[in-house]
Amino acid sequence: MEEKEDVFRRIRNKSAEMSKAQKKIALFIERYPDTAPFLTAAKLAETAEVGEATVVRFAVFLGYSGYSEMQRSLQERMRERLTTVDRLELSEDVYPEESHVAYEVLNDDLSNLKQTMSMMNASSFAEAVDRITRARRIQVVAFRSSHALGYFLTFYLNLLLQNTQFIANSDTMFERLSTLGREDLVIGIGFPRYTARTVQALSFSRIRNVQTLALTDSNGSPLAREAGTYLVASSRLPSFVDSFTAPLSLINALLTAVGRNSKPKVARRLRDMEQLWDQEGIYFPEP
Repeated sequence: MEEKEDVFRRIRNKSAEMSKAQKKIALFIERYPDTAPFLTAAKLAETAEVGEATVVRFAVFLGYSGYSEMQRSLQERMRERLTTVDRLELSEDVYPEESHVAYEVLNDDLSNLKQTMSMMNASSFAEAVDRITRARRIQVVAFRSSHALGYFLTFYLNLLLQNTQFIANSDTMFERLSTLGREDLVIGIGFPRYTARTVQALSFSRIRNVQTLALTDSNGSPLAREAGTYLVASSRLPSFVDSFTAPLSLINALLTAVGRNSKPKVARRLRDMEQLWDQEGIYFPEP
């Protein structure tokens, strides 16, 4: 397995092969991602109610050389869950010279794009495009820092398909979701730190047999666990802001694929819109 593949993805990929004891370890790690990275093998074994040797074998089962390597991977994953204040302090350590900040951050974003490509699941992407293309109505749920991604996705999907709305107010979220049925789709967007309301929206919709799609950062994300299908994009950046370069690129790929899937309909729609925009002077005229 590649070094960049985190513990949660490995757990997801090998969950079907796990013994009962291994599933207990995996469940503990997923339930307590803030605690597990700092436990010794013996303490994790005690807490998960398994033997210490079982914990070591579990790490090897996931593809690590031993427990220490798995623990380092968990601790690296913790960087994504730091509070805003912690992340601000961390950014000062990682980017000490102000003149180098732009180059360092751009380089980190390139790494995020490369990691997203390495994590891409072609069948999940195709399924996501199919669900979007076939949906009768689409509701996009994205709060706080993910709001910008949700607005961008909604703007273009509605331009292309004329059936997409953005839920930007959590106060009326459940009322709007309650009107959806089996032919509709809810898209939840969330990255660390995850917004509880987005996870609740996916869970609520799934229970009501509404199709669900999540855009998130990893296979271990709470959004991934609640969605019928999901896509992952790396958002790691040792700063107090989130890096949405890779998530936005993934959204662009979705929009492009949806446009190609519905090319005749989309082409007619865009021709009509171009006439309207020209007629109403929406865009500043080119020289």
